[in-house]
Amino acid sequence: MAAQMKIGSRLIGDDHPVFVMAEAGANHNGELSLAKQLVDVAKAAGADCVKFQTFTAAEFCADRTKNFTYFSQGKEVTESEYEMFRRLEFTREEWVELMAYCEAQGIMFLTTVQDPVNLEMMQELGLLAIKVGSDDFDHLPNLRNFAATGLPLIISKGMADAQEVDKIVGDLKSRCADLGVLHCVSLYPSEPKHLNLAQIPALRERHPDVVWGFSDHSRSTVAPALAVALGARIIEKHFTLSHGMAGPDHWFSMDPKELTEMVAHIRFAEAAQGSDKIAPNVEEEKSRAIMRRRIIARHDLPAGTVLDDSAVTFKRAEQGLYVGDWDDVTGRTLRTAKAATEGIDMNDLEPVDGK
Repeated sequence: MAAQMKIGSRLIGDDHPVFVMAEAGANHNGELSLAKQLVDVAKAAGADCVKFQTFTAAEFCADRTKNFTYFSQGKEVTESEYEMFRRLEFTREEWVELMAYCEAQGIMFLTTVQDPVNLEMMQELGLLAIKVGSDDFDHLPNLRNFAATGLPLIISKGMADAQEVDKIVGDLKSRCADLGVLHCVSLYPSEPKHLNLAQIPALRERHPDVVWGFSDHSRSTVAPALAVALGARIIEKHFTLSHGMAGPDHWFSMDPKELTEMVAHIRFAEAAQGSDKIAPNVEEEKSRAIMRRRIIARHDLPAGTVLDDSAVTFKRAEQGLYVGDWDDVTGRTLRTAKAATEGIDMNDLEPVDGK
């Protein structure tokens, strides 16, 4: 049985539509009005959920003197890491309002929870699932705490090798009934040569009882669709209102147009996968009847004619055996006369061996 997980009423897995997570992250710049605009963009693009990040700088940053350097508005910016995260915090009341706004807009709200304090708050507010970033992939104390809530868990595996994947995923599978793991490259942005999407089928084979996906940090709108073709059933991608906004993640995130294109590529990829049954589909059978050549009488053929290359030709027609049947027909004898250009069917032939 194919792996699947459930978030709210939404089933995720091979037999269900790809779950698209539009990652707003902290691209709201600490402003609730911008966060609501991001919700609108995600909904309009066709994403299944919009995901934010919930943290408290005091819980998140041990060294308040540490600086953080990032690229923004065409230049490098260096500032206090603590002050940057503090500026991007939302209050409990703001989270309540934002979650209500998502519900009103008809799009699922999710968030990456960074610490036990915010986990408790989000549980009280009715969070449907927990997302964990690659930075905490090896944080088993936190992961076990998250799993103990009984909520579905989606974790990114950036920077992890095979042994670490086996350790973490193996530990969580026994604790979490609804588990998704995302292949991820923790480079911002990720170049095509670094994506290693071939890991996705390898990971599916290694842990087939887990729902696998892809958290993409490339600038491409196509890479997620390629991941879907390789077996990803969850896609996560950063997006912003504008690349030109101030802040650490805007420049490599998708803008609204790119996000819409990405979702369209994903839906195309999942539709194009179709079935692994090697056979034409019903619509293609109609094309076969029109386009494939048939076995046609080259000239008037009396009953008793033995069919060979001089007796028949191969042309498009509405009636007659297909040219692919010629090896089974050559040398057979006509039981009925056929006029020139008429198709030859099996019931026009004398039976062989009494058949």
